[in-house]
Amino acid sequence: MSQEPYARDPLLFYPGAGLTDEERGRMARYEIPIDQVTVDHLIYSMSRQIEANFQSFYTVAQELVGEEKALEIAHEIGRRYGGGGYATYLKALGLEGAGSARTMALYQDLVHSLRGPKHASALFATHDEQRCIVRRQHCIYFSEDAPENGKYAGAFEAGCFAGYRAADRNLRRVEVHRCRWQGADGCEQHWVYQDSPDAPPPALYVGEWDGDAAGPAPEPTD
Repeated sequence: MSQEPYARDPLLFYPGAGLTDEERGRMARYEIPIDQVTVDHLIYSMSRQIEANFQSFYTVAQELVGEEKALEIAHEIGRRYGGGGYATYLKALGLEGAGSARTMALYQDLVHSLRGPKHASALFATHDEQRCIVRRQHCIYFSEDAPENGKYAGAFEAGCFAGYRAADRNLRRVEVHRCRWQGADGCEQHWVYQDSPDAPPPALYVGEWDGDAAGPAPEPTD
């Protein structure tokens, strides 16, 4: 397994990741005056807002339409969100509908670098010819403050994986080896492009390759 060269760049860091717990608490309580707000504070705050928005949606959707329908909505949002983004990325590379383990690793690293310091814990993906692997300790789609919403993070995640398969006909399946919403202390997902007898799929995975894309590809996002 290898990583991309940028993973070894000693100057590559993530704004907001180094804020102390005291500083994060000040942000949460709005105790920081505007003339003390730095780029680190801004990026950390925007990342927290993404997480809060997801949790608010899960809670409100369940209250308004019930758990079953809310799970369906979370899955469909994931399908469009993950699949649409990856379809856009492949199109930008001139590889529309036909990715590889390396292109998936490049995409995962890019989007995990754009969602704030918590999501950046997924950096950096590893890959070989057979699969791309992402491991992380934290995820903005799961909140430690609302673990009861974990089932919606799971539905959203499954939708993302279904979207990836629809966008990339070379992707056989996505395996969930462990995940925060299941109670694990971290997450590990595998995007499988070639099977290996030494690495059979776990109990939980999304999709099995049948020679065709898994349904209509999501529209590329702007």
